[in-house]
Amino acid sequence: MDYLLVKPDKNRHRYVVGIDFGHGETSAAWCELEWDKSAGKRESVAHDIELIGNLKVIPSAINIIPDGRCYIGEDAFHSDCMMDGAKMRVGFKQCPKEIEGESEQLMIEYMRSIYARIIEKVDKLQKGNHIVYIARPSGWTDDRTKCLYQRMALEADIPLGGLTSESRAAIFYAINRDEFKKNVLQGGIVFDLGSSTLDFTYLNFDDPDPIDHGYPCGASIIEQAIFEQLLLKDNVFSDFLKKYPMYKDAFLFESRKRKEAIYNTSDTNLRVREKIELAHIVSLDSLPEEDIDKYEDVALKLRFSNVNEFNEWLEQVCHYKTDIKNAIRNYLNQWIRGKKVYGVYLAGGATRMNFLKPIITEMFQLSDEQVKGDSEPSLTVSRGIALIGTADVMTTVLREDLERKKMQLVEPQRMYTRMDKLIQDMAGCISETSWNVVHEACSDFKRKDLDKNLGVKDLEADIRMRLEKFTESGLSSVISGVFNQFFQYESEDVRMELNDIIRYYAPGQEIKNVRNEVSDISLDIQSISDICMKRISGIVGKLLWAALGLFLFGVFSLIYQAIKFLIYKFKSEESRRKDICQELEKNESKIKNDIKSELVKKFLEDASFSNIVSKELKSYLEKLIQYNIDRVRIPIE
Repeated sequence: MDYLLVKPDKNRHRYVVGIDFGHGETSAAWCELEWDKSAGKRESVAHDIELIGNLKVIPSAINIIPDGRCYIGEDAFHSDCMMDGAKMRVGFKQCPKEIEGESEQLMIEYMRSIYARIIEKVDKLQKGNHIVYIARPSGWTDDRTKCLYQRMALEADIPLGGLTSESRAAIFYAINRDEFKKNVLQGGIVFDLGSSTLDFTYLNFDDPDPIDHGYPCGASIIEQAIFEQLLLKDNVFSDFLKKYPMYKDAFLFESRKRKEAIYNTSDTNLRVREKIELAHIVSLDSLPEEDIDKYEDVALKLRFSNVNEFNEWLEQVCHYKTDIKNAIRNYLNQWIRGKKVYGVYLAGGATRMNFLKPIITEMFQLSDEQVKGDSEPSLTVSRGIALIGTADVMTTVLREDLERKKMQLVEPQRMYTRMDKLIQDMAGCISETSWNVVHEACSDFKRKDLDKNLGVKDLEADIRMRLEKFTESGLSSVISGVFNQFFQYESEDVRMELNDIIRYYAPGQEIKNVRNEVSDISLDIQSISDICMKRISGIVGKLLWAALGLFLFGVFSLIYQAIKFLIYKFKSEESRRKDICQELEKNESKIKNDIKSELVKKFLEDASFSNIVSKELKSYLEKLIQYNIDRVRIPIE
């Protein structure tokens, strides 16, 4: 299904929208794609969307009445639209199984309605100028489930750019918060408590792959407990629901509203005085006449001395606090065992509940100051999706730019230039090293066995022997060194050119040290050296002697020696040898240049050698560039 996703286009798209279709509530945010600004000058701000009035969060509820009209949020349970044949649901989000399923079709209609509301609320969003990213529960990890969820969004006519897990969106938002960023440097957790699941994400900048896992202990368990343990145990309410089961979700929704009212109080010592009135939920005029009087004054009173007493009741009936503790314990022991936790960031509207922070500080062994949260935790995920979607769009275009750069870096003309440099470097190094052999021979000749009368023939024989040994055993390492240095230089050149592009889009993704990080890219320097050796090992000695030829003929000839005899007759052995070597070494520069020129000529004439080496270089650079292109990808999924 990925091929149906919207592909980011720098020329069309101006905005990114992030939507959190939560099990309990839905929120959305948008970001501007500031293409004309470099990374350091972008604001990267997620703007919340007011989905209903001036409210940024809407309850995830839907009602499709028989004539096809769709109502969402609190409007879904307005008494005027609750009628026979209506599809009224709350908390209907579930792991998709089949696209035609009842819950899946309801979710598609809900997605369609939310997206229409977003377009209506944000004037800047026009058809074709934005991309949408949506969150999925962290537990939906298999490809089939993710594919189905994508299909559902696409069927709702959403211009979808991709999915990301809720926990990953939350951590992406959290690491941009100053109060949490320093914790992530050493190891931090996002604690995301939603309506259906509790999701954890651990991140440490030294090991940047997030570790996320979810548990089925979302806050909807609390309204379910109110509904089942209080409301259904009231004989009149229970009797009503048996007669009119269509209102079950309306009563569940009302139980949720009472739960939120209990936990929204700032003073947890105040008495809890909440009431569920049947007449406020159901239009009694729509009931048969005999039922109007029967249910007119029916109400369920929730009475507790304070919020803590309500918490204790909750623990007794469904062990909710115990489930939260067990989830934390399992995550610590099974998923991040041995890893240090220096801070926890709270996300999700349910984290407002007063009993959570003490549990978190106890289980993670943290101080109150190490447990942070946003003033609007219900918006953490939608803001994070908008931000991570923006990063995905930017890095997608970045990767396209890098792909184009990749073609430039390995184009034929550039490869020819590189080969010219390699040949010049190799010829120069071989000529330099070959001369070092001559120089060492002269050094030994000048100082060893001064009690013996050695002549130029002895020096000539020693030079020949050393050169043969060098070409047989030393030349290979010289060539390998040249190739190593050459590839290192080219890698650094690639790094700098890629980083010029990367810095504009994503400065935190620059390539630091290419060669040290590319252990999985094969480059068999030895094989390349062996290929080179086959081409030149037989000619290095010959080339050296050819370059030395004319001069050596004079130095080592009998006529030259006869002339020099009278000069050397009255000199010491040490001075005589020194003069012989000096005659040879004073031509060093010319000899080395002659050797280098001859080697360059041989290399350039050998088309097979050039093709083999340039092919290997091209393959290596392509892999190297692709490796680094892949590194700048933001892990949306």
